[in-house]
Amino acid sequence: MFYLGTQEAIEYLSQRFIIIGVTNQGGVAAGHKNMASAIEEQRITLALFPQISEIYFCPNSGESCYQVCRGNEPLEFSAPLRGDGTKISCRKPGYGMLLLASRPLAEPKDCIMIGDRQEDKDASDACGIKFFWASVLRNEQDWKNLK
Repeated sequence: MFYLGTQEAIEYLSQRFIIIGVTNQGGVAAGHKNMASAIEEQRITLALFPQISEIYFCPNSGESCYQVCRGNEPLEFSAPLRGDGTKISCRKPGYGMLLLASRPLAEPKDCIMIGDRQEDKDASDACGIKFFWASVLRNEQDWKNLK
């Protein structure tokens, strides 16, 4: 389910930002769906929103995540490490996926995150990424002012 105005907001924001999706997929670990269906869901999202460059998803308890891009097989990434060698969970509210998605492109402080759950905000805050609630997508003036 997408907020009304999401398509227009993503179109506009893609002219200012690289758009990357980041999603927990707990249904895989819980046995409600399999990896193939989780991957297909991400591919469908990429087809619906061509401005999204890639999607990272975590189907497990946080030890790894997957990157889905158009035309390529999904890539698995291990959870990134802190300076002390401990893993940063990829499962939100952990912020491992956010680091993996942002690091090749920008410093987290130069990114924004739009989310609809408290775990999204918690991950964003822990990573040092500016957070906006998804309801911002409902009002054109609001999403045109995102920085």
